[in-house]
Amino acid sequence: MNTGENGRGVASRWYPETLIRRLKLIETLRHNIEFVEGDAFLLIERFLHRPDVVFFIDPPYTAGNGKRAGRRLYRHNEVDHERLFSLLSQASGLVLMTYDDCPEVIRLANMHGFRIERVAMKNTHHEKKFELLISNTGITA
Repeated sequence: MNTGENGRGVASRWYPETLIRRLKLIETLRHNIEFVEGDAFLLIERFLHRPDVVFFIDPPYTAGNGKRAGRRLYRHNEVDHERLFSLLSQASGLVLMTYDDCPEVIRLANMHGFRIERVAMKNTHHEKKFELLISNTGITA
């Protein structure tokens, strides 16, 4: 993990108590989760046609001409967003992606038949902004 926003690491994005609660929940599901380090596109291609596989993609936010927060937060931040959307549009299983709310991402999602839900967020400066949940199925809260 990089140093996060303002050099504060994990503390810059989550409250510690919330993070602990989430990690404990993940721990109960650990046998159903596999983390793989490597080229995400190769991994997606490998599991693309399996209906029992769920893809959760949270790429660095570098699409479009917005703030491009991914560049300052992640060492490996270059993503072929067009290829990502094209590939995931062929997935047999469920797909959920999070993205920044920008016209380029909305264009890609619409072009590839994804559903989009805008979600209100607050950044570290407590400013209200929106992010996108993008899925190949309906999204419910």
